[in-house]
Amino acid sequence: MPKLAALIPAHNEILTLREVVLATRRHIETVIVIDDGSSDGSAEAIADLDVRLIRETQNLGKGVRLAQGFDLAAREGFSHVLTLDADGQHDPEDIPAFAAKAAEHPEALILGDRSGDMAQMPARRKHGIRFGNFFIGWASRQPIQDAQCGMRVYPMALWQRLEIPKRRKQGFLFETAVLLYGAEAGARFVSVPVAARYEGFVQRPSHFHPIRDFLKLFGMVTRFLITRGLRPTGLLIALGLASGRN
Repeated sequence: MPKLAALIPAHNEILTLREVVLATRRHIETVIVIDDGSSDGSAEAIADLDVRLIRETQNLGKGVRLAQGFDLAAREGFSHVLTLDADGQHDPEDIPAFAAKAAEHPEALILGDRSGDMAQMPARRKHGIRFGNFFIGWASRQPIQDAQCGMRVYPMALWQRLEIPKRRKQGFLFETAVLLYGAEAGARFVSVPVAARYEGFVQRPSHFHPIRDFLKLFGMVTRFLITRGLRPTGLLIALGLASGRN
């Protein structure tokens, strides 16, 4: 089995963080929580728990904190890192399925897949996921079932050889950048079905802006494709006219 750590970036999620951490600890011994400049007492809410708590005073965004956590886990000898959000959107009870899949495919990026539960999603999220699946699958030259689920397992051997531009390690685009550059480095995408949990789980407004962030995502993937000759084989794969690596 992989030597697995869980990484939970948190920012003002006092209502859900403790429950998520406790549920995660039932499956993974080492849980790293990076408090990204919370002002609501999130860090204090878990200060008594047996977790690795890193408290930062500035809110720099999820991408920066994920990269920080990956670097820490790699230095400490973990082979894989499982990521999940602190707002309850990801179910820690799915962790055993992710761990088993990582053991079966140790070099792959293991991605949560909500495509079987799309009826539970807000309409704009469905459209955004379908758009992302098509364009990221095109750029990555392999099929992808859910390009935007944040519950994933990342191999640290892959992370340590990725060359992601510094500007892509900031904000929500980081998770997409890992897919693009990870696939370019030879990683396959392997999916684990998960539920789409929205109503009753997410306790704060989403920071995702549908138009602005859609344009940012489209711009990043488009530039990636242009610099690589538009990857016509990847387009055929995304259209279902050719087979990919998985």
